[in-house]
Amino acid sequence: MTGRQELRIPVPSPRGDLWHTAAWLTVPDPVRRSELQILLHGATYDHRYWDWPLEPQTYSYVRFATENSSATLAVDRIGSGFSTRPPGRDNTVRAQARALSHLVGAARTGALGGQAFSRVVLVGHSLGSVLAAAEAAWYADVDAVVLTGLMGIGTTAEDDDPRADLGFTPAVHDPVTGHLTGLVDDACLTVRTDLRVPMFYVQDNVHPDVFSLDERIKGVITRGEVSDMGTAAAAAREVRAPALVLIGEHDAMEIDPATDSSGYAAVERLTPRAPGNFEFAVLPGVGHNINLHRSAPDAYRLIADWLDATTERTAGNTGGRRHV
Repeated sequence: MTGRQELRIPVPSPRGDLWHTAAWLTVPDPVRRSELQILLHGATYDHRYWDWPLEPQTYSYVRFATENSSATLAVDRIGSGFSTRPPGRDNTVRAQARALSHLVGAARTGALGGQAFSRVVLVGHSLGSVLAAAEAAWYADVDAVVLTGLMGIGTTAEDDDPRADLGFTPAVHDPVTGHLTGLVDDACLTVRTDLRVPMFYVQDNVHPDVFSLDERIKGVITRGEVSDMGTAAAAAREVRAPALVLIGEHDAMEIDPATDSSGYAAVERLTPRAPGNFEFAVLPGVGHNINLHRSAPDAYRLIADWLDATTERTAGNTGGRRHV
């Protein structure tokens, strides 16, 4: 029987007090191995990116992992969902990485739901992948990292990236996220409605209902996260655990059209520069939001197969490139 617990986990803040991370722990019985996947959503999302409520048999990674006998912890990153919402400029990637390291430690000691895990894997998307890479690089306490929607090397992200003001707008002024007034400040941004689809999707590979739900439940990104995003993304090169980089063929957020015609071209260009523990995969016909395209199950099977194959590996023994 599968066990599912809703948790509220205290983590340290930069000011010395406590933030709380809301998280949903799902542990199948039996599990295929003593491994917990910590799932980290991207900017303007919450844990539902990994446990999508629409047609979960297609889109929910949590459901897929459960059916694959794998344990997951789907979190609302600090500043999102039901987790603590500190002032936007205080909520940096570095602060979140420190908080995440406490979740990793808790997973190993049994402080999360009373069950200890010998392996901990970070599975991120977009800004969640930036956080996963930074935590793994700075704390070196996880067994593997899966980065989706992030190249991991050759990043174009910058600290205080000016592009944030092109694609995002203050959340308190947006008609969808205006209800967050009082919970967030003017240092919290959300994606402009007119840009959400071209930024995140290949339209003919997405059910129209996904677009509408995505817009209705969108959240925020903070100025604090923008302030050190480039530094955190660049830390991916320092990850020593096995790392899978999974990108869509048409990821408008990660592919620079000035240098690459597609995700395949980007991977071809960057593979020779990648650390030996990195492995790349490209999903055809997919944009930035890998989980929300119709072909999401292909990505999920690829992640599961890769984790199976790397269970006994050590960093430095993996490399190369796969196209799916």
